[in-house]
Amino acid sequence: MFAAEPWKHIHLRFGGWIDGVTSTAVLSRLVADAGGVAPLTVPVTERPYRKVSVDCPDEAKPAVMDRLQESVPAAFPDADVSTEHGVRVELPDGSWVLIRPSGTEPYVRVYAESDDVDALVDGAVELVETAVRAAR
Repeated sequence: MFAAEPWKHIHLRFGGWIDGVTSTAVLSRLVADAGGVAPLTVPVTERPYRKVSVDCPDEAKPAVMDRLQESVPAAFPDADVSTEHGVRVELPDGSWVLIRPSGTEPYVRVYAESDDVDALVDGAVELVETAVRAAR
């Protein structure tokens, strides 16, 4: 498994920490095994992605997230919803949205990827703003 946060790559077979040397070795091996970079790009599709920060006082975050665990599944009835790391929605077309509280700033973050990312983000932000208002 190869997990990443922007520019912080973690390779669980080698340890649960950030390691640039291991990243270089793993990627070099992937390229060598594939016979170049081009074969690795074939299965990759690109969809528009957005990240939005919604103001939310730190003390309101637990109540906001509790409310979102109820309102988000209701707003996306055809989606698979996970609440393991915030509230994540996987839509049938492969689009997704993740709503989670920032651990360092007074925001709830909305991350989304979709061919119609603006509509998906707008809907998610509206749910977050409603939850924030209710928690105040």
